[in-house]
Amino acid sequence: MKQRVRLHINGIVQGVGFRPYLYNLSKKFRLGGFVFNNPQGVVAEVEGERKDISAYIKEMKNNPPPASSIATITQKSLARQGETTFCIRESRADKDAFTFISHDLSICEDCREELFSKNDRRYLYPFINCTNCGPRFTITKDVPYDRRVTTMDSFSLCAQCREEYNQPANRRFHAQPNACFSCGPGLALRRSVSLGTGNFSAPHRALLMKTAKLLYRGKIVAIKGIGGYHLGCDAKNISAVMRLREKKLRPAKPFAVMLDDLRTLKNICAITQEERKLLFSSRRPIVLLKIKRKTPWVEAVAPGQGYLGVMCAYAPLHYLIFHYLRAYTKSPVLVMTSGNAKDFPLAANERELARLKNYTDYSLVHNRPIHMRCDDSIVRIFAHKEIIIRSARGYTPEVMECANKENILACGAELKNTFSIVKNNHLIASPHIGDLKNYANYEYYLSALAHYKKIFNFEPHVVAYDYHSGYMSSEYALSLKDVKKIAVQHHHAHIAACLFENRIFEKVIGVCFDGTGLGMDNAVWGGEFFIADRKTFVRKGYFDYFGLLGSDKAIQEPARVTLYLLYALFRGRLFDTRMSFLEAFTKKEVDIFIRLIQNKTYTVTSSAGRLFDAASSLLGLKHKITYEAEAAILLEMLAMQYRGKAHSYPVVIKRMYNSYRIDWRPVFSAMARAYSCKEDSRLVAHAFHFTMAKIIQNMAQRLRNDSGINTVVLSGGVFQNCLLLALTAKLLKASRFSVAWHHRTPFNDGAISIGQAVVANENI
Repeated sequence: MKQRVRLHINGIVQGVGFRPYLYNLSKKFRLGGFVFNNPQGVVAEVEGERKDISAYIKEMKNNPPPASSIATITQKSLARQGETTFCIRESRADKDAFTFISHDLSICEDCREELFSKNDRRYLYPFINCTNCGPRFTITKDVPYDRRVTTMDSFSLCAQCREEYNQPANRRFHAQPNACFSCGPGLALRRSVSLGTGNFSAPHRALLMKTAKLLYRGKIVAIKGIGGYHLGCDAKNISAVMRLREKKLRPAKPFAVMLDDLRTLKNICAITQEERKLLFSSRRPIVLLKIKRKTPWVEAVAPGQGYLGVMCAYAPLHYLIFHYLRAYTKSPVLVMTSGNAKDFPLAANERELARLKNYTDYSLVHNRPIHMRCDDSIVRIFAHKEIIIRSARGYTPEVMECANKENILACGAELKNTFSIVKNNHLIASPHIGDLKNYANYEYYLSALAHYKKIFNFEPHVVAYDYHSGYMSSEYALSLKDVKKIAVQHHHAHIAACLFENRIFEKVIGVCFDGTGLGMDNAVWGGEFFIADRKTFVRKGYFDYFGLLGSDKAIQEPARVTLYLLYALFRGRLFDTRMSFLEAFTKKEVDIFIRLIQNKTYTVTSSAGRLFDAASSLLGLKHKITYEAEAAILLEMLAMQYRGKAHSYPVVIKRMYNSYRIDWRPVFSAMARAYSCKEDSRLVAHAFHFTMAKIIQNMAQRLRNDSGINTVVLSGGVFQNCLLLALTAKLLKASRFSVAWHHRTPFNDGAISIGQAVVANENI
């Protein structure tokens, strides 16, 4: 029996070859009809035998195009029209709807094979792509996704490319970035970051050969990629790496490296099957791999680290650079770090690249514009599952189902900012924006938000923001007119984000350890235990308050926190101990700090992040940091070297009315004694981690006894420390708790906007 149905396919179905896929699928099942894009997704009408239409839909669900992701398929019966042929129609606009945009896709195997095939007309072409790969999100200016609304609109297809584009059986059928040497983008190699004359017609091979030679000889080259610029140099050339550190004012923060295969790292990093799969996925994030053998160049790239950030080449341009580097070395590895000046967003065009004129020797640029900059994503594997540290290229826009009553804008936090929008039962998170303390990043925030509002046809009815009204994101939220405004406490947002991604709706014991977040009592929170759900929270426990001498300055100088803690324990006797952290201060500074303590002139905090920093300083690891969490990371790296039996320090928890206060004094007193007695610093560092895990276990047991709740949720940037996370999860599971933590959303403030949206949605 024949029938005709209209199918509306929602999800990541534009820019991933879905229309040509349906065209060919319709021919396979002998169906007539048509398909087109609209701002909601893909619409297809098919007519034929009922059994063939059923098989068609089943095949679509089970074997969609590899880069696609179907969220829903809705079906409606129509009157038969006797149509027997199938065609692709022009895309349609719809002002009331929105569609999902595909994330950027790494080069596929078919294109990589063609790239190095001497008989292919795109042999060694730096911008080869097809419907299964290439830029998407970063070149999209509007929807529906068509070439005319991408940054490829200024490149007219040559006859051969147009034939491919219009041929349904071709892999490049309606591939919007389709191009070749004759009609596509070109390269230019320039000294430093001079803007040049706009000439991109020079022979690619000569430019790439010269680029490879420059890199091998120790030069620093700014390389324009898919989402912005990298600063690249030979990772094995230690002098080049150190020069890049000096120029970028980055003395110790690890660099990420890029390679085109894993042979180079097989003797340096341990690589699991899960990590290998991530490295070569279409997303191609930076993956943190455990270092098993340090070499001088690895130490220069990632000083003092136990992990190396590694990504595989994801653009054809990258593969070509490595191809030509092999003329000089068999196993090339490049440092490929974000091309941005300190506290500025990633450079995405030559005007912004000019800020890096003192950083680079040469710049390799191309003339395919980047509409939305997007940094590299960072992930790691923990307990055989992916954990996202920074969500950006290859991961965003991140779309999750979220039943909602109103359009919600969640403005995010001050640091590691993202924003999120909620519309039509979906939550859509932005890529990593960065720290909004710098006005250039705030401008990027505004432009990215404007882009999201345009492509998702979004206007907020409700705006959620951090309880700290002084954040730039909060100030933006408060400036909006004619919207309902909901302030969300920072740590509740952390917990809510974790509840959301784990699909937990009931009350939980929420543990949030981070560095900074304004509490309801106007103190700086960060070592918190809640009874919470998506709507509300009650603070049931926290670390005893301690002082931040000089407020934010104490974040940059952990020795100040250590001084406060140990002076509270030992008073004047502290200065007889000759502990190394005291060497970080002059006598005048110490006198000033003691007066601040005596006069109680300091910011108070319960921050677990600051306690980790203080423990690092106490052990002499880091007294002044050069990048965020440096002290805590070095403490974790030291603790991971310990191979003995787990040992903990005394845990003292006091009940105060209806909540608990955790006394940090016994822990730091025991650590100070151990340090003075010259105990193995690896043991001391590990014991501190184990003690923090025991504190969480103890508190969870108390709160379970009080409330009957058996689910514990772990959130906050401190839990990016995988040693702490592993120890905590093991102890909680031994106590028969159900334990949840982040996978799809970051532990850190990158998830705050998601949590804000979830809390606001429950409180409308």
